[in-house]
Amino acid sequence: MGLFNLIWLIFVGWWNALIIFILAGFMALTIIGWPIAKSLVQFAKLSAFPFGKEVVKDTELKGSSNVSSVSKIGGLIANIIWLPLGLIMTIVFLFWGIICFITIIFIPVGIVYVRMGRFIIWPIGAKVVTKKQAIASAVVNEMEKRKT
Repeated sequence: MGLFNLIWLIFVGWWNALIIFILAGFMALTIIGWPIAKSLVQFAKLSAFPFGKEVVKDTELKGSSNVSSVSKIGGLIANIIWLPLGLIMTIVFLFWGIICFITIIFIPVGIVYVRMGRFIIWPIGAKVVTKKQAIASAVVNEMEKRKT
């Protein structure tokens, strides 16, 4: 995955992450935009090094009972505010994903674009983690569910 991430960073990731960081900086200027800015930094991390990463919700990562109701409600409100811009960005990423799928050789890149589109439409409350962390949190959550 390291080689793929390096190639991605050189050709696509650096400018994509830069644009997202600039957008996050603008969002961080307001109190309402602060949670969106934090999520955009997560997204920049995904857009710079996408291979070997997974997007998981806080409730999946920490467990549903470990995420406060205030965070859930605040995240919902921030996601609704973000939705118009997120929808536009999702359509763009899905478009590029479809173009990559058509070329056949760029199917892995298309998968990355689809994953990015899935993240950016509703980013607040999502984290970018390694695949190992995602699997570990899923196992822990399943074990906690079985205890109750």
